[in-house]
Amino acid sequence: MSEPIKSGDHAIIIEGALGTTGPNVGKRVRVGLLQGEHSVYGRIWRVHGEGLTTEYGATGTELDCAQSWLKKIEPPAPPPVSTTTRDEITA
Repeated sequence: MSEPIKSGDHAIIIEGALGTTGPNVGKRVRVGLLQGEHSVYGRIWRVHGEGLTTEYGATGTELDCAQSWLKKIEPPAPPPVSTTTRDEITA
């Protein structure tokens, strides 16, 4: 099970104020600071990305987004730790 979204995570916007047809759907973002709780949408996060359109129509690099509108991108698994042994060679 994945852990909940937190600051610093990467995510894809899967929905917005216009539903699944909004201008930001499908964009990759980095999750910033928690902005607070909305009475309808729940947790609101400031997200950062390229070409984001706010609810006012402005285009920029950040906007506020409901947590339910974000799908966390799980970081790749770390590479396996190599376990090599070192044999001592004597002459």
